[in-house]
Amino acid sequence: LEASLYPFVLRGVRLLGIDATLPWNVPGYSDDPAVWQRHRQFRLDVWKRIEQAASLEALDKMHEATIALGDLPQWTEKILAGEVRGRVVVKVDQS
Repeated sequence: LEASLYPFVLRGVRLLGIDATLPWNVPGYSDDPAVWQRHRQFRLDVWKRIEQAASLEALDKMHEATIALGDLPQWTEKILAGEVRGRVVVKVDQS
């Protein structure tokens, strides 16, 4: 799936997350194994802190819905109308 973040940036949408899957030797990143290991360890530490600080109940309260990519237009209308009070996860599925 090819996509651009530009439309989200223009609309002030915050796309938050932790790059937990950064593969080795990605263009634009250092190819020094020590640097990659430090970045990997930092990501693991962040995930550990989240695990310790956030209860499953709190995470459940933040989650509004998980939707298919095709459902995004109607959910966009709901979000812009202020009818959504939580995180909406868009499942990008190519099947």
